[in-house]
Amino acid sequence: MTSVRVTEQTYRTWSSPILLELKEREHQLDPVARQALQNVLMERRLVNTGHSTGPERRSAGSAGSDKRW
Repeated sequence: MTSVRVTEQTYRTWSSPILLELKEREHQLDPVARQALQNVLMERRLVNTGHSTGPERRSAGSAGSDKRW
């Protein structure tokens, strides 16, 4: 694995439990912080959005092919 992939995997391993803990305490957050948390949880797929049968946004075959930078 490349160092970027290792770093990303480490980040996700450590941050997922923290994000899930924040989810349990989201009632204590102000509305802006609550929306930001919800956006991150949806992006990380840590919450059920109800679209489990939809197409996968991230597929292994297209990694990096849609980047335009």
